[in-house]
Amino acid sequence: AYSLIPENDQVRMHKQIGNLILDHAQDDKINDVLFIAVDQLNRCKKTITKEKERTQLAMLNLKAGKKAMSMATFLDSASYLKAGIDVLCDDHWEKCYNLSLQLHSLYAEAEYCNGHLKEVALAIDVVIAHARSFKDKLCIYALLIKLLAAENKLHEAMQIGFDVLKALGVPFPSPLPDKSNAVRKIMKTSMALKNTSTEEFLNHHKMNDENMIESMKFLQILLNYSFFAKQEQLPIIIEQMMQLTLRYGVCEESCTALGYLSFLLCSLEYFKDSDYIGQLAIALVDKLKANEYLPRVYLAYFSGAASWIRGAKLTLERLLRGYQVGMQIGDIENAMLSAFAYSIESFIYGRSLYELEREADTYMKQMIEYKQMVPKDLTLALQYAILSLKKGPSLMVCQNVQHSDLLKRAIENNNVPLGFYIYFFCGIESYIFGKYEAAASMVERRRQMEKQMSRRLLMNGMADFFDGLIFIAMARKTSDIKWSVEATNIVSKMESYAQNGTHTCEHKLLLLEAELEKNSGNAMAIYERAIAIAEKNELVHEQAIASERAADFLLRNGDHRASQYYGRAHNLYLQWGAQRKVVHLIESIPF
Repeated sequence: AYSLIPENDQVRMHKQIGNLILDHAQDDKINDVLFIAVDQLNRCKKTITKEKERTQLAMLNLKAGKKAMSMATFLDSASYLKAGIDVLCDDHWEKCYNLSLQLHSLYAEAEYCNGHLKEVALAIDVVIAHARSFKDKLCIYALLIKLLAAENKLHEAMQIGFDVLKALGVPFPSPLPDKSNAVRKIMKTSMALKNTSTEEFLNHHKMNDENMIESMKFLQILLNYSFFAKQEQLPIIIEQMMQLTLRYGVCEESCTALGYLSFLLCSLEYFKDSDYIGQLAIALVDKLKANEYLPRVYLAYFSGAASWIRGAKLTLERLLRGYQVGMQIGDIENAMLSAFAYSIESFIYGRSLYELEREADTYMKQMIEYKQMVPKDLTLALQYAILSLKKGPSLMVCQNVQHSDLLKRAIENNNVPLGFYIYFFCGIESYIFGKYEAAASMVERRRQMEKQMSRRLLMNGMADFFDGLIFIAMARKTSDIKWSVEATNIVSKMESYAQNGTHTCEHKLLLLEAELEKNSGNAMAIYERAIAIAEKNELVHEQAIASERAADFLLRNGDHRASQYYGRAHNLYLQWGAQRKVVHLIESIPF
């Protein structure tokens, strides 16, 4: 029946319906019918010629766009905001400046959440060209930084951030202080926080200085990018945020500053201090009801101290929650980083490679859709590692062109963390398949990457654990004393981790001690303890490795029980999902 109505009458009808809805809606109920009314009016926007009516419709679309954004329906939000822009009069920047600024700025933000980066770039150019003041450009500069970062132009993104901070009166130190001085300042700040009760800190006065609040926003944006592009700047940014908080008062961005301070302290192996400050960050999120900062805080804390101290279940639950909240509120960047953190922690905790592959594939598709290149490359490195354990190809063979291209991209973009993960996974794969010389080479290359980092990626002790196993294997194979010295140093580190109450390290330490044990009578008992504790902690992959090492020990000593332990390792590798390793074990060791 609708199609039988003449087009002009259809347009007139939509206009009447839209106006009737708005005219008869009570003031406190207008939000309930806003979308319906605006949808009706937008269907006749081309026929509206009076400037006042066009401006009113643009304002209604702005209101609808804001409401849709608050509901995390970003496609709808962008549609309303674009409709509002389209209906503005020709000289709208002169006559309706604030309306024009809001429509274009929010449209750019909505399209960023949708992953439509071309539209974002166009909207940013329009705002920068027409905005009348530096203050009016701030939100668009923040979006420009995110846009550049999404395109992997991290250094350009960082420089724009530093230029904005300088204009706000918070210049970034130049030249940079040396690393030891930066760490010393961080430790002084963390000590001050440690000596302050949670209640006392939460009652700290609120930040009121507008320039300092804006500075905190930009420093917060730069935190993630400094981690991937300019590691040496990470502790300085954290320290600047903490000093602004302590001097000018608490703001929502202080939650992130505390979270990343916790993250940095964890990397420096101050686990208990890190855990306290991480808990303080979460308490501040709750106090300020700053739910939009939850993904950032969870990412920093639960991929740091909490993953060492609080256990697998809570760590994975909270990282997944951070991803979900980030997607809901449009914090796509931290949602995708949380997805990667969830995936890498799942790998560290030995979750099924089949489940992990399926989840990582889902996240990868979202990262590509939203054009989040940094977490996409990190997740790609993990995907290659999973495939190398499940069915191949090996990460090490020259035919693996895609993996080589990823490493090349990491080096060209100076993406040190990506390079770290690539060499980390290569070392693990090489060790598991008995390629000890290649594994030792990967450790050396990874350590060269670590020299460029402000802090080490400890990987819940997994990096040191495999380093120790590799060094022991090389010492046994070559009789070179340097490998024994390296192995002893790793054992000392693992002892420190275990003494700090990090539950994932006790069995790792025991396995390294069993591998180094000279008394064959004691060694088997230590192997058994390592296997039992790994089983208790549900770390099936490391239980498999411990079982295989115990079997190797028994085989070297001519003990018939070796076949029993190889059989156990076979079943555990199968349970983990490392099918290629299962085949390798069968072909290498007849048991």
